[in-house]
Amino acid sequence: MELSSILGLPLGLMTGAQFLTLMSAAYATRQETQLATATVTDVSDSKKYAYGISGICDIFGCSKPTAQRIKRSGVIDEAIIQSGRTIVVDRQKALALVKEDNEKKKGGRRCRK
Repeated sequence: MELSSILGLPLGLMTGAQFLTLMSAAYATRQETQLATATVTDVSDSKKYAYGISGICDIFGCSKPTAQRIKRSGVIDEAIIQSGRTIVVDRQKALALVKEDNEKKKGGRRCRK
């Protein structure tokens, strides 16, 4: 069946095959638009830096107290540029430093290895 003829039918009068044809066409159209928008909105270079404690929250997906704790721990000191109260964090470098620090650690508070 042709898609234009199916579009004119009420949903209650469609057969199962007609409904599946309509849904597959809608799904294909949706996939094409998602691919087009993903390539247009890819801005990995424009978000190279994060600013302030809220920027650290965005990078790690944590709360403000946790972001302050991460900053105070010294793990991401090489990724931070601070002048007075202004904090600028290099996103990729901060993530790499945290990953490196996590690889060094073995076990937790209760795990003695």
